[in-house]
Amino acid sequence: MPVSKRRSAKPKPRPQELTPEQAMVQAIEWHRAGLFDRAEPIYAVLLQRWPEHVDVLNHYGVLKHQRGDSLAAVTMITRATELAPEAPGAWNNLGNVLLRLQRVDEAERAFRQCLALQPGSAEAWTNLGRTLRRRRAFAEAEAACRHALELAPNFVDAWYALALVLISAGRVPEGIVANAKAMTLLPPHRRRRDSFARALVLAGEIEQAAQVYREWLAEEPDNPVIRHHLAACERGDAPERAADAYVETVFDGFADSFDAKLASLGYRAPQLVADALAAALPAPQRQLDIADLGCGTGLCGPLVQGWARRLVGCDLSAGMLDKARVRGLYDDLYKAELVQFLVERPAAFDLLISADTLCYFGDLAAMLDAAANSLRAGGMLVFTVEALPEAGATAPHRLLPHGRYAHARAYLESALPQGGFALAGLQGVVLRSEGARDVRGWLVVGRRTAQRPPR
Repeated sequence: MPVSKRRSAKPKPRPQELTPEQAMVQAIEWHRAGLFDRAEPIYAVLLQRWPEHVDVLNHYGVLKHQRGDSLAAVTMITRATELAPEAPGAWNNLGNVLLRLQRVDEAERAFRQCLALQPGSAEAWTNLGRTLRRRRAFAEAEAACRHALELAPNFVDAWYALALVLISAGRVPEGIVANAKAMTLLPPHRRRRDSFARALVLAGEIEQAAQVYREWLAEEPDNPVIRHHLAACERGDAPERAADAYVETVFDGFADSFDAKLASLGYRAPQLVADALAAALPAPQRQLDIADLGCGTGLCGPLVQGWARRLVGCDLSAGMLDKARVRGLYDDLYKAELVQFLVERPAAFDLLISADTLCYFGDLAAMLDAAANSLRAGGMLVFTVEALPEAGATAPHRLLPHGRYAHARAYLESALPQGGFALAGLQGVVLRSEGARDVRGWLVVGRRTAQRPPR
């Protein structure tokens, strides 16, 4: 077989053969292509060798943020801004990470510093508009978004941000127009609809939100998030509980910012659960086997560990469990659906707690039956759910447009005894705020009865 005279392509140099400058270029190229596993080791080696290299700190910080470690990202990018305070890109990146962490005031300062250095940045003006919307400074937010569009008339992010600002300000028709403009600038597979639909729900424009979900579902018919929220908006035959795939998808995406987001909403459910325990139990002496159902990032852990001889948690979201694991408070953490988790552990616990997880269940019968199965005689169940307004409430529970279930007081009063629990407490509470309105709920305490009623 004759040998070709064509010269073979020169092999690419291996990473260890690259100069630092070439390695940085290669890492950024892989980073932008989404090849994080290839980019990160290079950033790590470069940072170890040059711990105060501004570009490495900045880009590696962004990658850390994209991989869910936003606290490490803040540390890295803040250091980059200290070493090079005149670098606008680092200030803009820092603002984005801080905003994700709900550190709104710090994010605003970062974006304003970026704009002081680079006043022609449409991206930074848009980000400032997003931040001001979080502060409900709608007039300033609109002005920032419109300035971005003066600089870059077809900048998609600015049109989306403007749409959300206008809807949040109650100018829904104008917001819909702005969103339509954004939609025309991107192909269907790259369109972002989630924030827009949620803003419509908060504004009370439920049918408009439903239409957004219908159009989106036509393009992604197997997406569990869209299916769930469309069912919530249509108010027809809602599922008895949220699908596991929905819960897992939503909370995996929410894990990185979960604690900060809930703190910004004045989230109180874990503390309410802890207060109920303090009122109902003897002093903490690490005397109980406790399961935290839907434990999330482990916010209940520090509040109940004093009572825990053994503390375990279960959740459907691997991302949430990773955050809970870092706290080092749980003896075991299980990726599991909570009803099945309880069914598989008969008479295993003295106490079950669940803070704002059962708002993804409508009918509680299966959960209560499994909880009674998993508790020892006299064991206690403490949980929160959202409250269905009593005035005019005829349904036992309802899937509301925001995607969570709310429960009627009368339903809880009947469901617990039917599930094998004596109702020891049922208190109306405020769980958090949302859209500047209180989210009202029920704090429920049940004691497992010695004899469970037949089903």
